[in-house]
Amino acid sequence: MDGFTPCLAPPSLPTAEEGSDLTPSSVLLDMEAYITAAAVSNATTAVGYMRTGKPIHITFYLTRPLRLSYLCAHFPGPAAANSLHPGAPAARCIKDPPIVISTHADLALLHITHPAARDLGNDKYHDYFVYTARPRGPSLHRLPYPHADAGFQDNEVAIFRCSGGGRYVIAALRNTCDTRKFRLQRYDSDTCRWTSTVLYVHAPVRDIVLPIPDTATELIYHNTDKVITLGGPRATIGWVDLWRGILLCDVLDQDKPRLRPTDVPSAEEARALQNIAVVTTSPVNKVIKYIEMEIRPGEDLPPPRQSACDSDSDDDAPPHVRVAPYWSATIWTMSLPIGSWKDWHKDCKVDVTDILVKNQRQLQQLMLLPQLTTTDDPQNLTMRLRRLYAAHPTLGLADHGDLVIYFLSKANIMDNKGWVMAVGAMDKMLRGIAELDSRKNKHWMMETQVLCTIGKLLRKWRILIKADKQEGLDNRSSMRILQKKSLATSAPASSSGASPRR
Repeated sequence: MDGFTPCLAPPSLPTAEEGSDLTPSSVLLDMEAYITAAAVSNATTAVGYMRTGKPIHITFYLTRPLRLSYLCAHFPGPAAANSLHPGAPAARCIKDPPIVISTHADLALLHITHPAARDLGNDKYHDYFVYTARPRGPSLHRLPYPHADAGFQDNEVAIFRCSGGGRYVIAALRNTCDTRKFRLQRYDSDTCRWTSTVLYVHAPVRDIVLPIPDTATELIYHNTDKVITLGGPRATIGWVDLWRGILLCDVLDQDKPRLRPTDVPSAEEARALQNIAVVTTSPVNKVIKYIEMEIRPGEDLPPPRQSACDSDSDDDAPPHVRVAPYWSATIWTMSLPIGSWKDWHKDCKVDVTDILVKNQRQLQQLMLLPQLTTTDDPQNLTMRLRRLYAAHPTLGLADHGDLVIYFLSKANIMDNKGWVMAVGAMDKMLRGIAELDSRKNKHWMMETQVLCTIGKLLRKWRILIKADKQEGLDNRSSMRILQKKSLATSAPASSSGASPRR
C-alpha cells in the first residue's frame, strides 16, 4: 500500500565462525524496527497487546559491533475495525515502524504506532510498551497513556530500573510557555499511574556562560536533544541540550524534585554535530563524555582523468574541482557526581587525517569503499576515509574498555549506501567499517538507523539466547526460516530518532 512501511527481510547475521558470539560489553542497536510479514521467534520474543486489543510481537537479534543488532515487529491479523483500512493485513499498514526510545538495565521503552492509523497526530493511535528481558521469558507491557495535556515526545523521555526489586520509573521533561518553567511527567510501576509536577530552573549558570543573544528570533531556553541516565539511589536523569547544557533531576525524589542546571563545554562557536554519553569506566565509576565534531573544507580534488575522446572538447571549460569535507572530533570528560561546569576537561581529539590503519582486515574493508577520484593512490587507502562524509558521533567502549567513536558515513549525501565507522579515541586507530542496510538508509545520515549502545540489557539477553540455543533454536536458524518468506525488498526513509515523530 502506498505510504506504508514495506515489510522487509532483515539482514542475516554473521555465523559464530565469523565472530557473532555475544561477548562484547555492548551492541549497536538499530532503533527502528523491521516490519515482518510473517512471525519470527526466538528466546527474546515477547507478545503484547495494543489498546485496540490487537497483538504485536517484538523480537531482538543481536550481533557484535560493528554490525547492527536490530528488532523485528510483527502485527498478526487484520487492522482494527476503526482504522484507515479495516480488515487489511495489519503488517502491511504501518506508517511509522516501532522504535526503541530508551533503555536501562533489563528494560527497553518502545513507541508503537497502530496499524492503519487514521491520524498520526492523534494520541489514541500511539502506545508505549516496556520490554523486560528476563531469564524466565521476556515480557511486553503496555503503559497507560498519559493525559492529553501530559504527553511527551520521544527525545524527552527515559526509563530507569530501580535497585533491589522490580520497580522502574519513566520520566519525561516538557517545555512550557514560560522559558524557565518545565513539567515533569513520571510513571511509577509500583502505582501504575502517571503524575505531573511543575519545576523551575533557578539562577542558572548558563545565562552567564552561554547567554541567549539579544538578536535571537526565538527564545528557547532549553531544547532537549537527548536524555542520559546517571543513576544512583535517587535515579538522577539528565535532559541534554547539546548546544546549551543539561538539566538534572532526581526523579525518585517524590516530595520536591529540583532541576539542577549544568553546562556543556563551551566552544568558540556552536557545532552542529555533537553527542553525549554516560560511560562506565569501572564497576563503581562513571563519567560523562561529550563529543563535538568540527567540519572543515578538505583537499581540492583534481578533475577526473580525461579520455582520448575528451581531448577535443572545449579546452577553455573550467575544470571540475570538488572539495572533500574533513572532520575532527573533540571529546570532553566530567566525573560523576556532577559539580561545576568548570569540571569539564578536554580528553582527546581525533582528526580524520590522523587515522591509522594497520590491520590487514581493515585494509581489505577500505578496498570496498568507493574510489571517489581516479587519482587515488591504491597504496594510500586511508585517503578513502577522508572522502567520506561523517556525522552522528556516538561513544562506546570496546571489549577491552577502550573508548571508541562510532560514526555514520556516506560517500555521497544522496546515496542510499552508508557505513558505520569505528575509530579508537585515544590511539586513533581504525577499528572497523560495516555497511548499513541501504533499504533503510534513504536520507542523509538519519540517526534512527543507528546508534544506540546497549550494555546492561545485553547481559539478560545473553541468558535468553543461551537458553534458546539449548532448545535447538538459535538466532541463525530463525533467520533462515525468515529468509524463505517472500517479503518486499524496499524500505522507507528513516524519519525519527532523537527527534520526535509526532
